[in-house]
Amino acid sequence: MKKLLGLLLGLLATPGLSQEPVVNTEIVTIALNDSVAGLFFNNGKSVSQFQANPTGIGEPLKYKGSPRFELRTSEAEFSLKPPLPAPHAWVTLPANSDRVLLACLKSGDSTVKLVAYDIGRARIGEGDYRFFNFSRSLISVIFGEKKLAVKSGEDALMSDASWRKEVGEIDIAMAIVKDGRVKPVYSSQWGHRPGRRNYIFMFDGAHDYKPIKICRFFDVPPAEPETTKP
Repeated sequence: MKKLLGLLLGLLATPGLSQEPVVNTEIVTIALNDSVAGLFFNNGKSVSQFQANPTGIGEPLKYKGSPRFELRTSEAEFSLKPPLPAPHAWVTLPANSDRVLLACLKSGDSTVKLVAYDIGRARIGEGDYRFFNFSRSLISVIFGEKKLAVKSGEDALMSDASWRKEVGEIDIAMAIVKDGRVKPVYSSQWGHRPGRRNYIFMFDGAHDYKPIKICRFFDVPPAEPETTKP
């Protein structure tokens, strides 16, 4: 029994077994309302400025560190002795992803809310569309010949092999169920580029005649890692 206990204690003391897991990824940002600036994060080697804009997805930021991604209001906070003050905002990053999208929700002087999405190569490919439903309604989407229903607070992927081949236009329509009736809320035709990965965020609209607000963004997928020839 003593030998077994000693073996277990030895295993627990082995370097690496009790260490915190490390996330090694690229982070891209988007502001879903107001711009985010004046905040800082630790990328594992140094403290960097954090920024997110509503005009498009930002340039990739290299990150290697704790799965708990923290934003602080000053660079000096990272140099304080523990326990550190509570961060301005934080989110748990998905594990084993080569790219993470941080969606930032902020209005005026309010605290930033972060939502992290795995947008690695295995999750969304070139020409694909991912729909994020931030509204309180179930939204039905007809996109080309594809159909799906996105529940409130969830996201869903639309993919088609033909979308990876040609530039073109795709018909899109959306509807919600209100008072027991299907109510069309959007109809248009979107230009399509096969090299892009597309992200569509849907929110409650400000008026009854426009119950859904739509924000569209895209990025270019990260390059495949080079393989070393023997």
